[in-house]
Amino acid sequence: MGNVNGVVRVLVVLAAGLLRAAHGPSACAQQTELVSAPRLQLVWIDVLGSAPYAFQKAARETSAILAGAGVEASWTLGDASTVTTGDELKIVLMPGNPNRARLPERVMGGTRRGAQSHTTWIYLSNVLWALDLKDSAARGLSAQEEEQVARALGRVAAHEIVHAVAPGMPHSAHGLMSGTLGRAYLTQPTAALAPAERKLFRAAVEAFGPVTASAPVAVTVAAGGR
Repeated sequence: MGNVNGVVRVLVVLAAGLLRAAHGPSACAQQTELVSAPRLQLVWIDVLGSAPYAFQKAARETSAILAGAGVEASWTLGDASTVTTGDELKIVLMPGNPNRARLPERVMGGTRRGAQSHTTWIYLSNVLWALDLKDSAARGLSAQEEEQVARALGRVAAHEIVHAVAPGMPHSAHGLMSGTLGRAYLTQPTAALAPAERKLFRAAVEAFGPVTASAPVAVTVAAGGR
């Protein structure tokens, strides 16, 4: 009899739970629905049209990495004449590194440090070098190589976006936020921020505000070996 009473009590609890579910979502579910991902407004600017094939795939790659940190990316395709608003972040693709800022020779991307920045730069020639495609200017890229380049550009862009939004985050010993990224990492199937990096980045996105003065020093990611 004791066992039967126990079964009855369990059935009553289950019935009550089903009744609550039928009348609407739980408080926990309602809270989950109210929590929305912070959004970054991103503008892709290929200054000289050096990689017209890259935008969509690079943006998709960057968006996937940011989504892994709980951040939504909203993209606009601009050009050299585009004027951005105070809450937008520009990703400026340059054909090469003019080195006016005295950056490392093989720098793939750079962002001013010292405060949140609304502009970051990517240098296509060094991304091609990292992918062992440095002769592509003469021979052109195959469709497969274009896809490789676009994915790599998306990962370098994600790295620099993190620096722009969370300037206090240092380079890591390995992974996406390493100070050097080689062909092996740029071409592997997926890329992501480390768990601690995701948390810090999302918090920084929530505090991302209008343009402020930045120190004239760049934090960069360079092309590494295989």
